[in-house]
Amino acid sequence: MRPFAAKTVIMAVLAIALAIPGQAMAARTPPPPEVVTTFTPFDPNYNYLENGSAYISYSGNGKASLWGDSIATRRVDTVGIQLVLQRWTGSEWIDVYAGEKAEMSNASRMNTTIDNLSVSSGYYYRAKSTHWITYGNTKEDGTRYSSTLLIPDKEKSDQGDASLQSVEKPWK
Repeated sequence: MRPFAAKTVIMAVLAIALAIPGQAMAARTPPPPEVVTTFTPFDPNYNYLENGSAYISYSGNGKASLWGDSIATRRVDTVGIQLVLQRWTGSEWIDVYAGEKAEMSNASRMNTTIDNLSVSSGYYYRAKSTHWITYGNTKEDGTRYSSTLLIPDKEKSDQGDASLQSVEKPWK
């Protein structure tokens, strides 16, 4: 095959692939690197902070929600969580919204939700969660991240595509 013909065939295949609906969303940045997390969410030497999680979901119309929980191994003096919405710039994650610190006394679990956060199409977002417990003189803390979520173009989000949510909200 002549070089010109080969280039024409490749360009035609690429054009067709991009024209197929649902095959690509217009991202304004390259995708972020995948985060590899350890099996144990926090320091294995911790006695009281057992687990924590963070989730992000997209509800359409430029709005996202965050949800997270902190779990202790037993009832502790305080258990807390703070959620942060982060956006990928193409080279780093930046904080775009920090929620209030949510704390509960004499408890073993704490969860919180932040709804109606404004997000822009074409950007990758994730939830960052900071978890902590205090028990007597002991303080244990750790950080977790949700999966990433690419916010679709407005036209695609108005179609109600269920694949746009990165994770299901566990309380539904």
